[in-house]
Amino acid sequence: MKKIEIKISGKPISAQAGETIVHALWAAGMAESVQTGCAGGVCGACTVTLRYADGRPGGTELACMKPVEEGMEIFPCPVEPDKAVEPIANIDSLTLQSVFPTVNRCTKCGSCTTACPMSIPVMDSVMRMQEGSFDKVAEDFTTCIHCGLCRFVCEDKVKPHSMGLWIRRSLGKSQSELKIDGENSDRVEKEWQYLLVEGKQERMQRAKIFRESGGLPE
Repeated sequence: MKKIEIKISGKPISAQAGETIVHALWAAGMAESVQTGCAGGVCGACTVTLRYADGRPGGTELACMKPVEEGMEIFPCPVEPDKAVEPIANIDSLTLQSVFPTVNRCTKCGSCTTACPMSIPVMDSVMRMQEGSFDKVAEDFTTCIHCGLCRFVCEDKVKPHSMGLWIRRSLGKSQSELKIDGENSDRVEKEWQYLLVEGKQERMQRAKIFRESGGLPE
């Protein structure tokens, strides 16, 4: 397999073309350079920023899902965990503002949406939070892996993913009984069977397909 050179925080290392950043770092004996968890695009631990040799705009990525490229420069950007907030039943816009005063700071720059590895319309969802459209917000953040990149890039410290999680939990707390019909139960079971295969490479590939398509492939 073709060998290429990449840089991690300015240090050049050799990597195999096509392997992920995480695997390249493991092979180079630099596993501690980037935090890792699931290595399958689910936990959001391995957040990095990138710079490309050909001048393309860089951005944020998950190191376990991003293949290396010749001349790529990688900068770890571990996101500190945000303190969990107890969910509240029957929330409204005023409740949200009292718990997260930063919700109204958004300047609509769109950086959070660009940074999101799950393609969530984060900025639009913050607008829906301000409007009190919480059911739609909960739908927006269904695929959120809580990597924190939206919070990391936000100059106004809005904390979109923290609010999205809190809203989902608060809506859940507002329901007296959780009902899962047979059709949805079967769908969830099929999704887990699809994702939890034994082979590491196959599992990573399936996680990527699932992440990009938002569900099981057709």
